[in-house]
Amino acid sequence: MRTSSSPRPHTFIAFAVLAVLAVALAACGSDSGDDTDSSQPADAGLEVLVEPERAEAGDTVKATVVNGTEKQFTYGKAFELERQEGEDFVKVKLPPTPTPMIALVAEPGESGPPIEIKLPKDLMPGQYRVVIQRDVPDVGDLSGEFEVAGDY
Repeated sequence: MRTSSSPRPHTFIAFAVLAVLAVALAACGSDSGDDTDSSQPADAGLEVLVEPERAEAGDTVKATVVNGTEKQFTYGKAFELERQEGEDFVKVKLPPTPTPMIALVAEPGESGPPIEIKLPKDLMPGQYRVVIQRDVPDVGDLSGEFEVAGDY
């Protein structure tokens, strides 16, 4: 016989579902409708290297987080792609793609596992960047630039 002080299984399940949803929403980032970037640079010591530095539309590039800090850095496979227009970077609207919610780790002084990004075949030539958002709110975006070849 269960007492009133013992937790009910459905209460635990509801809590677990809410926790997963909270993490998923936090990982989605802002969708304010403003496609221009006004973020501050990421913490010193963290950078994203995109290889190759020059690619063609339809190619795959790899974005690697390089951790030059003394602390472990954890990130996910989610990313945003932005195209430079004048002095600003504007978010590229990509088709919805499922992204596994796993943690990738860049240990202090090391590089983390790369994120592979398949570039759309209709991508316009120009300067682009891959943005990897940190899990800590109000810290800034971590990004790496590359070029899509072609006639401007």
